[in-house]
Amino acid sequence: MEKLYYQDTYLRTAEAAVTSVRHTDKATEVRTDRTIFYPESGGQPGDRGFIGPYRVIDTRKADDGDSILVLDKGCPIEEGEHLTLEIDWGHRYGYMVMHAAQHMLSGLLYTNHKIGTVAVHQGEEYLTIETDRGEIEQSTVDALVDEANRAISEAHPIVYHELSHKDAEALGLRRSIKVEGDVRIVEIVGVDRIACGGVHVANTSEIRLVQSLGHELIRGHVRLYFRCGEQAVGSAIRSEKVIQSLNRRLSCRTEELEAQVEALQNALTEARNARAQAQRSLALYQVRENTDAEGLCLIGCEEGSDLLPYANAVPLFPDLAMVVLCPDKERTKWLIALKGKYEKVDFNGLIRPILTKINAKGGGRSPVFQGVANCNDSNALKGFMEEFRRTVLE
Repeated sequence: MEKLYYQDTYLRTAEAAVTSVRHTDKATEVRTDRTIFYPESGGQPGDRGFIGPYRVIDTRKADDGDSILVLDKGCPIEEGEHLTLEIDWGHRYGYMVMHAAQHMLSGLLYTNHKIGTVAVHQGEEYLTIETDRGEIEQSTVDALVDEANRAISEAHPIVYHELSHKDAEALGLRRSIKVEGDVRIVEIVGVDRIACGGVHVANTSEIRLVQSLGHELIRGHVRLYFRCGEQAVGSAIRSEKVIQSLNRRLSCRTEELEAQVEALQNALTEARNARAQAQRSLALYQVRENTDAEGLCLIGCEEGSDLLPYANAVPLFPDLAMVVLCPDKERTKWLIALKGKYEKVDFNGLIRPILTKINAKGGGRSPVFQGVANCNDSNALKGFMEEFRRTVLE
């Protein structure tokens, strides 16, 4: 098979003859005498596109290195047909950019920071580089991104060399050579050299921008996440719009944003704490006001109220038989407390049968039980409260 993608990585269409067709229970697999379709390899996804009128949904690598075009199951393509190959250029070019960015980043990691690459993955949304380190400082990541974007602005050519295995080994590459025989070397002039069978852009300037998305520890190795190319540019534009909007809303400069956000977070925390305290005070007040001489308390809350403050009030009363009902859209949240002399009331045997009449589910541990009733009918809920009163006072 003639691999046209090595002769010209920017070739988008070509004529080819179908040399074999294999039908499986999942797809139709096709080989041609020449191809522009790069197969999935080295962390780079396979190409998509068309062969004649037939859609190519993926390209896999055969054991002999040829490209296998994966078509829909039962595709009527036939051996011997002469058809036009056309790749999905947006899909291919995005991964050419990402692959070149990966080489550039791994090369800079190795040369400038003595950090090796053990695995890479090129995904639809981001690029990952798994390193040989168990810890990497954020300052190192920041420096790497600065170095990468400088290399982009310097527009380093990306070229290819075919060398014997012996000559390639003599170069002292940052990664061992995994193939036998002649070796294809990808060189980012002045930045990196590596053995690679992938397809890349012709110049680092085409990468346009690299952004760090963070890092994490995976299997004892730090994995770095990056965005590059059009995705990084689009992300930067969107981020700038958000920053400008926040500047206007908060009446501050960009360098003041972080402090402003921190102040807002602190104010929000204080407001939440004050609200929680007010809810606790209100709940305690309601329980006291609604508890009669027998310790019976029946409360109907406003929609959206939190039941936790009512549960927290229970330990403050020696004897308490309490129901709290809170509307929640089409349902009703409920809380029942059986404290002191009312702990002898059998929740499962006496109270749960009453709850089932309002389609209530839930449970708990004495003295507090709670759950949700699939009922918001006021008459039914009022009837439940009255039956609760009769049950606990018997």
